[in-house]
Amino acid sequence: MEGEPLPDAPDAPDTRISPTLQLQTTTVPEFPALSLSPSFKLDEGYSDDTRSQADKDLGSDNVMALPNWVLAQSEAGRAELAYSLLRSLRTSSIAAVVDRLNPILHIDPCVRLPPEVTWEIFTYLDARTLLNASLASRSWRERILDSGLWRFHYIHEGWDMDTSAIRTFEQEHSEAMSPQTRKSRLRHSEPDLGEPKQKKRVPSTWLDSRSGGNPKPTVFGPEPPVADSEGDHYMTDDDDQAAPSSTDDPEFTLPTNISQSPSPLYPPLRSHLLIRDTDGSAKVNYFHIYKQRRRLEANWHQGRYTNFQLPDPSHPEEAHRECVYAIQFEGRWLVSGSRDKTVRVWNLDTKRLWHPPLVGHIKSVLCLQFDPQPEENIIISGSSDKSVIVWKFSTGEKIHQIEQAHTDSVLNLKFDHRYLVTCSKDRTVKVWNRRDLLPNSKDYPRICHGSGATYPTWIVDLNAVAPNVLEAGIAREQYKALEPYTLLMTVEGHGAAVNAMQIHGDDIVTASGDRVIKVWNIRTGACSKTLLGHEKGIACVEFDSRRIISGSNDNSVRIYDHATGAEVACLRAHSNLVRTLQAGFGDAPGADETLRGEARACEAAFFAAQEAGLDVDMGHREQRRNGYQPNTAGSRDPRDIPALGAKIPPGGGGSSWARIVSGSYDESILIWHKDRDNRWITDHQLRHSDALANSARASLSQVARTTVAAQAQHLQAAQALAALGQNANANPHAGRANPQFVPPLVINALPLNPPPAHHHHHHGHQRRLQGSSTAARVFKLQFDARKLICASVDPRIVGWDFACDDEYIIEASPFFKGL
Repeated sequence: MEGEPLPDAPDAPDTRISPTLQLQTTTVPEFPALSLSPSFKLDEGYSDDTRSQADKDLGSDNVMALPNWVLAQSEAGRAELAYSLLRSLRTSSIAAVVDRLNPILHIDPCVRLPPEVTWEIFTYLDARTLLNASLASRSWRERILDSGLWRFHYIHEGWDMDTSAIRTFEQEHSEAMSPQTRKSRLRHSEPDLGEPKQKKRVPSTWLDSRSGGNPKPTVFGPEPPVADSEGDHYMTDDDDQAAPSSTDDPEFTLPTNISQSPSPLYPPLRSHLLIRDTDGSAKVNYFHIYKQRRRLEANWHQGRYTNFQLPDPSHPEEAHRECVYAIQFEGRWLVSGSRDKTVRVWNLDTKRLWHPPLVGHIKSVLCLQFDPQPEENIIISGSSDKSVIVWKFSTGEKIHQIEQAHTDSVLNLKFDHRYLVTCSKDRTVKVWNRRDLLPNSKDYPRICHGSGATYPTWIVDLNAVAPNVLEAGIAREQYKALEPYTLLMTVEGHGAAVNAMQIHGDDIVTASGDRVIKVWNIRTGACSKTLLGHEKGIACVEFDSRRIISGSNDNSVRIYDHATGAEVACLRAHSNLVRTLQAGFGDAPGADETLRGEARACEAAFFAAQEAGLDVDMGHREQRRNGYQPNTAGSRDPRDIPALGAKIPPGGGGSSWARIVSGSYDESILIWHKDRDNRWITDHQLRHSDALANSARASLSQVARTTVAAQAQHLQAAQALAALGQNANANPHAGRANPQFVPPLVINALPLNPPPAHHHHHHGHQRRLQGSSTAARVFKLQFDARKLICASVDPRIVGWDFACDDEYIIEASPFFKGL
């Protein structure tokens, strides 16, 4: 930066000369020892000086004083004089002058600005831009690879992290050395002590990218067992009692290591997951965490995974005896409930049972939930026998049983630290307490007359009792505490079986065979809204406080705005009942205002198109007559917006990492992602049978794989020759000119080297084996940041691990949470 030009007149006051050139000593008579320079002045907090302090400091080196006749020249004259002087010097002297001028000509903001300022600037840049900028210099790299900056970016990508696991991990790996250990070290053992730090070269491997291939399932496993109807019949509509009929974001390279000088006082860190703080404590490297999460999400988008099954193929005796209706997993634990009347707890690390099956129900286990935390340590299961059982998770001991919890099968249940909520085929929803409950507790039910809820006689109507009378009654033990798992209320309002439900805060969301979704208040039982749209009974529902996502017998997945009840998306790709689903939208902190802004922008586009005379207010039927096919899967086209006034935009909003996974009676699992236009699309279709075949293949030894592959090749060749001969006899004129001929599928052979597992929609069109029984209908699925696990008609539980055996992703995955 250059200062303002000096006045051209020779007699102009010399006010803009460098402080070095103006420096003179002024003696104050009253204080002979005190000397002030003209440049000294009080810091009054205000200045009109256009030069920054950094620029002033640049002139503080030893500069020869210039004569007044030189300073009196114009800036152009001084420039010509300087150029003439430089032309008279040798090249080496000119280079030295240029080196001294470089700090004036090139000002590095990462050097001049405080770290807090550059940190704030870098939070506005995306990851790709930051990585490109980190190549500018060492100072830029040091600022950009700040761990806290990448923690900020991780959170604002919409990803969640397990902060308690991170805190525990840091405490376990902190190895600050004691003062006695410091004193015991000899000074000569520290070769760099007292010497300037040498600049470290960036390792040549930090830009190397790793890519892991993964076998694509292309073979069929054993024939799945015949499906029963016990877990299916309640999915029908209320008027139909018959049984149901049979974006890529390319991965970019992220450096792993943060360049730092290892301290000789502390042992070196063996993992990229940790960095050493100045006090010797270990801290999680959020840059590495961000990189591995990004690579994991890329595997989801590109369909890269490995398969596993429960139990491990080498221990088939541990499997359920019949189909599995319910599963839930958390961390390294998975709990499953089956038609064989048992609940089983699995260790996902070993793929084995943790303890013997839990036996107590006398009919199928249809639903369950568990919490392995020490303060909870419970499993709660519901069954076709109309009962609910509470088990101790760590031992499998039966703690409590609610017999005849409903008058028909318990189809679903959910609990938090306050309440247990159950729903049933008897069309009711019931709320139970989880802790001792006094009438003066904030969790005590509030009777709401005319709400459709009924309350047992032991529930006190707090509206009819004065607070002082209530407190006196509690003190005299007139009102006793309700024991855990006491019925608080029964809610009625659905016209068919209540198939699924969710609780979030004080809201209960229920889905029923009567084709509607209802939202209830958990304290009063009052129904706050009813959502319409599905054409047949609803089998599953999810709720995240902003959106309600449902799957139905009309083969669709629909997304509703919780605030207004408006339908903002309808996803169609399944060909049968959508029995189970889970969604994660990846909302960044403060997403409410962003979602409202996107929704307002869509409405503005709608009204603008309407004013322009476009056919945006026509019904879908009339649009189809005109040749237009509406797209309600999240399109922002004004013709596709199904409702106005919603607080969230079409498609439900969320980040680019948003994901919905749905499982159906069409035997497939679909992974939905958003494209660049925010529309939901499905590129990956998974199948239970393929996952079983892959997991079985992975358990084979190399000799077995080679043998099976050789048998498969011989069998395929023999079948092809036999089929060609039959085809030639049947049609002698066809000969070899039959390009549509497809040799028979090989059922019992497992190829040695199948292609990578990039699953696309064409997998759904594989030929059904002749003579096979009803295939693997999907009953329940769940996914987290790394895994997707599915239960179906087959007694074996299968999973897809998107870490793809990558050691870095596996190391970081305990800190990842879902979207």
